[in-house]
Amino acid sequence: MDKIIFNDRDLNEFIKIVNDISGIDLNDKRNIIALKLDKFVNELGVRSVDEFLSGLRVNKNLKQKTIDFVTISETYFLRELTQLKEIIKYAKSLEKSVNILSAPCASGEEVYSLAILAAQILFKDLHIVGIDINTEVINEAKLALYQGRTLQRLSESEKRRFFTEEKNEEFRIKKNELCTCHFKLCNVFNSHFEKLGKFDIILSRNMIIYFDNISRMKLLEKFHKLLTDRGRLYVGNADLIPESDYFKKVFSIKGSYYEKITF
Repeated sequence: MDKIIFNDRDLNEFIKIVNDISGIDLNDKRNIIALKLDKFVNELGVRSVDEFLSGLRVNKNLKQKTIDFVTISETYFLRELTQLKEIIKYAKSLEKSVNILSAPCASGEEVYSLAILAAQILFKDLHIVGIDINTEVINEAKLALYQGRTLQRLSESEKRRFFTEEKNEEFRIKKNELCTCHFKLCNVFNSHFEKLGKFDIILSRNMIIYFDNISRMKLLEKFHKLLTDRGRLYVGNADLIPESDYFKKVFSIKGSYYEKITF
């Protein structure tokens, strides 16, 4: 079988299809994607570029493999700690059972960080759902086994209390020490996303920055539907949130958040 090679027209079509099915804008990563795409597609065993591109819209398995290819996440425990602490402080102040959505959750560090911070202030009436579009990281989150740099910001006492040390310097989360944490494979632009339920808080860090303006507005509408009245949306420092009728930006000493506008 001849080696498959993408030309500029093929690459443009690939970027457009990925944007259509996921909302992700790869134009800024065009050169990086171009270097890796030929190898990725040749390893799939398809016979031509046209077969790959036409199958990408209709073949569920091919679509998921491609999404996994373009969404490579790196995260660690207690990332942007000040914001995480504010979220848990606010959640506890609601004085009720609280639902939090982490979208995207990558390999689970953000979800478990929230759960650890809640446990440290004896707050367990909390249910956290983590979603991501990448199959591999969702499986890692469910496995809850971590090592290396991702643990660097945890203290030794936190490791002892919330992890079991296993072989090869790997640490597994003690789920019984934490509130309920669930992980699901989910595309925010899929109809299944809107069926996740209602949340008091949505945490979406370092995802919105990758979307074009149209996709950002669509996502804000979906977040608005999922949030309870006056629910809060927290985003990353680099995320760009367009002005809309869905959310009002609120500034505080510890940082900003977006409050749901009720119609």
